[in-house]
Amino acid sequence: MPLSDLIEKVRSGRAAVCVLGLGRIGLPLAVVLANSGFSVVGIDIDRERVSKVNEGKAPFREEGLEAALRDAISSGRFKATTDSRDGVALADVILLTIGTPLAFQLFTDYSQLHAALEEVLSGGIYMKAIGLKSTLFPGTIENIVIPYLEGKSGLRAGVDFAIAMIPERILEGKAIEELYSLPEIVGGINETSNAIFAELFKRINPGKAILYTSPKGAELAKLFTNIYRYVNFALANEFAIWSEMYGEDAHEIIEVANYGYPRSRIPRPGLAGGPCLGKDGLLLDNNTTFSSIVSTAWKLNEAVPQYIVESIRRRVGRLYGKRISVLGLAFKAGIDDTRLSPSAKLVGILKGYGARVIVHDPYLANTSALDEALRDPEIVIVSVNHPEFGKLARRIDESGCGLVYDVWGIFDPADFKRTSYMRFGRGR
Repeated sequence: MPLSDLIEKVRSGRAAVCVLGLGRIGLPLAVVLANSGFSVVGIDIDRERVSKVNEGKAPFREEGLEAALRDAISSGRFKATTDSRDGVALADVILLTIGTPLAFQLFTDYSQLHAALEEVLSGGIYMKAIGLKSTLFPGTIENIVIPYLEGKSGLRAGVDFAIAMIPERILEGKAIEELYSLPEIVGGINETSNAIFAELFKRINPGKAILYTSPKGAELAKLFTNIYRYVNFALANEFAIWSEMYGEDAHEIIEVANYGYPRSRIPRPGLAGGPCLGKDGLLLDNNTTFSSIVSTAWKLNEAVPQYIVESIRRRVGRLYGKRISVLGLAFKAGIDDTRLSPSAKLVGILKGYGARVIVHDPYLANTSALDEALRDPEIVIVSVNHPEFGKLARRIDESGCGLVYDVWGIFDPADFKRTSYMRFGRGR
């Protein structure tokens, strides 16, 4: 059977799909593919997560995921397992959604990738299609993945098995919605590989735009997307610091600069981080011998938590022993993900100064209740712009705290009658 026969099998929905990794990318992807007519097996090493998924319970917060998961399970088209043998062996299409974190000294840790490739090889790869959704350093498909698979299997990429880089660009909290709507970047090793994965994603949405490039081009496209956002956040944060220096309010200035002006889209300043934005630029920057805008942006964004703490310390004096309530621990609004959260970094710095820190996040069960956080605090820091926090101005003002620091500028300074008000980027 020629590899091209797999194109029609995928187009008709008869292809079996295996998703390796049921995290915040893999699980929504597996569920959407199952609800698009494919038979899908999801594999994860976390037994507790697999058990929860098979019960129809989403292991993390994601809008619409739990309902879609229940539909996928009740249809009989999706199941999760920790045993990769059956899922990999019976699959026609295998999708890898594993992590590529930075290890000690900030080099790329390929251990999860190598382990996943071993799982793929254990079920055989002849006449199968392998797609990588993870963030990868440019050249990873050509210089690491293909040599690894060819060397251990004796098969030829593009002839005996298809392979493509299909970078995931969905937004946490909107994953289900964006899996249906976002254009798909497909970087296959050849036209057959491109065609197989194009048909896979057209099953999700026949009108989905498919954008073709090389494997390296697809790897770069994912990095460029996140780096562009991260650098722009750093620029906004630099604007905030400049505004403070000149005694002005960055939020007001940015609003004026953006209003009705199509060439200005300056984002709001605040804490920028998480498992992708800060890391992805370093995948490029750490593999060059020169400094770049990326490294400058990383330094600036990573320094904002310390800058905030120092700004508060200059206002109130020593932080040792002070009861400080931090509202928000996730790395961005509306989610329950704390990986590489700048808010968590801020909490760590405060504790290093000897402050008594109480953390409340409405999306995280292991944090303090709001009532506890607002019981006689000396300082309140609103570090994440969760929508729930926008209604708390009066409660904070009546909590007895001497200072509120509003990182994202979600409050109007006039809301606070009893409490001193500071916000990042506000110099007056």
